Amino acid sequence: LSVIGGFIGIPEVLVPGAHWLHDFLAPVFAQSTQIQKPHYADHTQELLMMGGLSVLIFAVIIWAWRRFSKYQLTAEPETGFGKVLENKWYVDELYDKIIINPLHRFGAFLNNSLERSGIDALVNGVGKAVHYSSRQIRWLQSGQTGNYILLMVVSMVLLLVLQFFFKK
Repeated sequence: LSVIGGFIGIPEVLVPGAHWLHDFLAPVFAQSTQIQKPHYADHTQELLMMGGLSVLIFAVIIWAWRRFSKYQLTAEPETGFGKVLENKWYVDELYDKIIINPLHRFGAFLNNSLERSGIDALVNGVGKAVHYSSRQIRWLQSGQTGNYILLMVVSMVLLLVLQFFFKK
């Protein structure tokens, strides 16, 4: 992400006309030129800052390399405060005990109680209800035309009765 941000805000001195963020925000700052006249930094200043910081970074790398390359890893076990530092102040262990383990237990509880007896039962119950009702309805579709005519007549009579009793 920072690499992308660096390319979006790349200095004019390196790639002329490639400062996309400046062009993107130009409408926002358009009226600010009425308050204060725009001024531009000389490219010499940018080049000096980039060069100076590059030299400083290179010098710090050389200094750190010389200083810390002399140290040898000892196989002696750490004791006392050295052991605490070696184990990163036991932050990971504390985090596991306080946050991770309780969340795992809570998740296991929800999985065993709510998931299995609640959600799974509901989903499986809908499936069983559809299966049962389809088994019952299939008896209506026997393929015999006489049964279909009988069902149509019964349905029409039922509709007439309902219309008679619930007439407004």
